[in-house]
Amino acid sequence: MAEALNSPGRDLFKEVEFSLTSEMDVRSASFHPIDPILACGLVQGGVVFLRGSNHTTPFEDWEIDPKHYKYRKTILSVQWNADGTKVAAGSDDGNVIIWSYPGDSKQVFHRNGRSNFPLIVWNPFNRDMLASYNSALDTKEVMIANSATENLVTHTIKSKFNCQTVAWNSHNQLACGYGDGTFEIHEIESRNKQLKSRMSQKIRHDLGDNGPVYSHIFTPTDYQVKTLSFVTSIAWNEEMNLLASGGTDERVKIWSLASNDPMLALKLDSSCRNLVWSSDIKDQKTRKTFIACGLENGCIVIWHPFEGGNRTRKLIGHDQIFQLLPSPDGRYLASTDYYKKLVIWSTKSWESIYILPSSEFMYPYMMTWDAASCRLAISERKGRKQFKVIQYLVAKNSCAGCKKTFQNLKLLQQGMSAFTLAPPQTCLQ
Repeated sequence: MAEALNSPGRDLFKEVEFSLTSEMDVRSASFHPIDPILACGLVQGGVVFLRGSNHTTPFEDWEIDPKHYKYRKTILSVQWNADGTKVAAGSDDGNVIIWSYPGDSKQVFHRNGRSNFPLIVWNPFNRDMLASYNSALDTKEVMIANSATENLVTHTIKSKFNCQTVAWNSHNQLACGYGDGTFEIHEIESRNKQLKSRMSQKIRHDLGDNGPVYSHIFTPTDYQVKTLSFVTSIAWNEEMNLLASGGTDERVKIWSLASNDPMLALKLDSSCRNLVWSSDIKDQKTRKTFIACGLENGCIVIWHPFEGGNRTRKLIGHDQIFQLLPSPDGRYLASTDYYKKLVIWSTKSWESIYILPSSEFMYPYMMTWDAASCRLAISERKGRKQFKVIQYLVAKNSCAGCKKTFQNLKLLQQGMSAFTLAPPQTCLQ
């Protein structure tokens, strides 16, 4: 594990190391949306749960819950639904397994195609509905599953082009971004114990002033090839009922779905790989909505689209961005790149407050925030036998509500890593 760095002039962290178990090889992880629970998908198969007594409990004092779910294959991804009553896992055999938590009922469906890394996107407006896809080259299908009844109901949305990204924008609408520069809105209908879909809208993201904007790639012989632009990221803003899309055409656009023309557009200097909506935290009265754009060249562009002059700020310090993830309370933005570097940014100052340098690990980190915005877990996806914790402490930081001191930053290495931030705010108990 690479050594973590603090921001210049901030020597806040101390290192502690201890072993949890020699048998738990964690491949993926996801925090519960409400309670202090971390679901861990294992290399050996199945899901186990780590639980704290409350959100201020130091992570090393969390315990392994007796409740666990067995499965015979490696769990590559794990995600909770909106209210934490169900947890879904994607396995390397192509199956998606849905468990009702904390019960024992299980539902399974299989994804078609060669890609056996199912990505899971729960519908935030419908706790029983999820979409599963894979952004690899052979993925032209998006699977929809409704787990409301004992017998799982599924449906497949098929396309001629590869699906790059999906986002739910209502209880029955799913936006899908494709490799031809378009995204589609699909309405999902449940009727007579069956699911059906209907494309209600198709929008060209890649249109410039003179028609479609093409991407350019170079072959091994340095011959330039012109290709269609991809829609690589879609993000929905529920409060404003607006959708943002970004792609390899080096543009981010904001849409009201009442129109096929964008409301606003921002020209970038590199392909957009990841988009998230959030709000900065200057104070509650002056919170301003922004879009964070993670670029292929490693920059993060912070765009305030509703401020005068399309105000932007550029954050540097990465190579190609892999994932952006704002904390639930909006105080932090976490970013990772394909070279396994992690940065946590303050949205108040846009300074980097924690850096984990690039490491030797094979895969990029996957991140998940806890409900209290004080812990960030990253999955390293190595699957080694040893499971250790490196914990970084702040001696004087405390919760503004209960005045208890607690851990500031921790890192679980060898399979899953967790960072804990202790912001000066009232904790959830």
